[in-house]
Amino acid sequence: MANLECPLVTSETPIAKAGPVLGASSACVKGFAAAGWDVLNVANNHSYDHGAPGLRETMEAVKKAGLGVFGAGATLDEARAPHIVEAGGRRIVLYAMAEHEFSVASGARPGANPLDLIRFVDDVRRHKQGGIFIALLHGGKEFYPYPTPEMTRRCRFMIEQGADAVICCHAHCPLPWETYSGKPIVYGLGNLVFEPFREMPNAWHEGYLARLTVEGGGIRFEPVPYLQSKGRSGVWKMDPEAGQAFLDRMGKKSARLLESGFLEARWAEYCREARESYLSMLFGYNRIMRKMKGFLLGKLHGKEERLRALNLVQCETHREVLEGI
Repeated sequence: MANLECPLVTSETPIAKAGPVLGASSACVKGFAAAGWDVLNVANNHSYDHGAPGLRETMEAVKKAGLGVFGAGATLDEARAPHIVEAGGRRIVLYAMAEHEFSVASGARPGANPLDLIRFVDDVRRHKQGGIFIALLHGGKEFYPYPTPEMTRRCRFMIEQGADAVICCHAHCPLPWETYSGKPIVYGLGNLVFEPFREMPNAWHEGYLARLTVEGGGIRFEPVPYLQSKGRSGVWKMDPEAGQAFLDRMGKKSARLLESGFLEARWAEYCREARESYLSMLFGYNRIMRKMKGFLLGKLHGKEERLRALNLVQCETHREVLEGI
């Protein structure tokens, strides 16, 4: 299974959104078929970049190539539907979700299956049926090398509710993994095939496959390190020495997940560094104002105004009103 984070379209119909709009020829799906993939997950923040026509064409192209596709649909109910296979006499359930950006479905609106832990619990109960349930989550902070504290809390909750493994994507760099209650949580695989659009750090070009082996009633996880789009197109397995060095680095990062207070302290440091950029976006600064954000934030937005903004985004009901608007 692979995450397809690029609509496959013959003509562009871009939606209005914040951030880049991706797209490639629908003929590109032939590459996935030739490489031996079986199923593609489209629950991500780019699957709806070309609206309902682009999502429909993408899913039809994948099916026409003989591959399975899941994680999105013409309605929320379709998007929630898992991909279920029988393998080795076992029922394997693949269930995908994406954080709320511009791609998610709602009611009769097409899109990706949105992250919703209440629906998740309901769907585990409905679909697991004594089989193996693998949760796939598209989320996290791009280019941040660790899971956020809330992400670890969320993924561990999924395990507690019946998931046998949780695999995450989105950060565009490899993140560590852990074993929780005897089950693997992989917080970020990195890019698989993503040509850089500018000079990128090494982490952009490094990643690993999550090889999952069903053994008895559980799952064994093994990372398979690779390099991609570094000096040449495509993806290739790291040589043994480079692969071991990569695994050693990631192992040290994984060990830090167990240190009391480490993730919280690391996240607080990141938030301090990102403070001016995020507040300038929240208050709607234009390009010129963003360059002057360090000076303008204190002059234009006093403590009372910042507290009002905080209340609008931290309170669930106020945030629901903003989303509705």
